[in-house]
Amino acid sequence: MSASKTKTVLRWAGIALVSLGYYLWLGVASTSFGHIAEKESVIGTGPVSLEYHRAMMDAVMQATGVVFDAASLGFLICVPLILIIFHKVR
Repeated sequence: MSASKTKTVLRWAGIALVSLGYYLWLGVASTSFGHIAEKESVIGTGPVSLEYHRAMMDAVMQATGVVFDAASLGFLICVPLILIIFHKVR
């Protein structure tokens, strides 16, 4: 294999590794929605109290905030890493 092809494979393998890490990071962050589904499966049918509704909305907002923070931080880390890979592996 020529040096050019080797560098191309290394470059794209590095980018794939960074992307995989980013998606795993988001997957771990999205597990914060798991407890919401457990609580909803227990309730069944019937009226829901206002306190319970507010608590569930607060839980959804917190879980969404966790995923948003993970996505923002991951983006700020992954983009420079990909640019460094393109710069160093030429």
